[in-house]
Amino acid sequence: MKINEITLKSFNFNEMKQFYTNVLQMQLITEEDNLFSVKAGKTMLTFERSSHIPFYHFCLRTNDSYFDHMYERIKVLHILLPNESGETLLFWEGKQAYFTDPDGNILEMLVRPFLYDEQEPFGWFDIGEVGMPSKSVKELQNLFASFVTDEMKHISDTFAFYGDEFGVFVLVKEGRHWYPTERPATIHPIKIAINGVNFHRWEHPSLPYTISNNGC
Repeated sequence: MKINEITLKSFNFNEMKQFYTNVLQMQLITEEDNLFSVKAGKTMLTFERSSHIPFYHFCLRTNDSYFDHMYERIKVLHILLPNESGETLLFWEGKQAYFTDPDGNILEMLVRPFLYDEQEPFGWFDIGEVGMPSKSVKELQNLFASFVTDEMKHISDTFAFYGDEFGVFVLVKEGRHWYPTERPATIHPIKIAINGVNFHRWEHPSLPYTISNNGC
């Protein structure tokens, strides 16, 4: 499941645009009065202006050298999030670090293998994970089962990765803290386009989540 596009809401709209283009060095693709899109590697990331402050979590994947480059850029801004031991440079199957953007979203960057049939760039690979809080993790797993293949097979009432090595939905129970903070997960609008099969568009019956198949 490759995550090709993600659309999120943004409150600090202008600050967010500057952060993603200047600090995270993502190419600006679209710029309008109430939205902008940047290229996060293979994933197009769009923010729509909102009058309410949202709260999201997603993960950017890259290689070791670009991770080090971005870690130093982010470090001087004092937005890195420490774990319970006070560490901001972490290791779990590779380097990882957490930080915040101007809206307070929790972003993660990970060192992971490049999974595409082309030359590996010095830059972001893609967005490999996106958080999707709900009142029931099991309910979301059951709903996704009809159109998204799950290779993770996580069984938990409060947390589960759902997807495969190309991309996953991070399913959490509403109110569960997003690591490494004590901020509870909350539900906000998310639109995602993936390269799925056997469906065109899916909308959650009660949550503001939409998933479409753009076949890329």
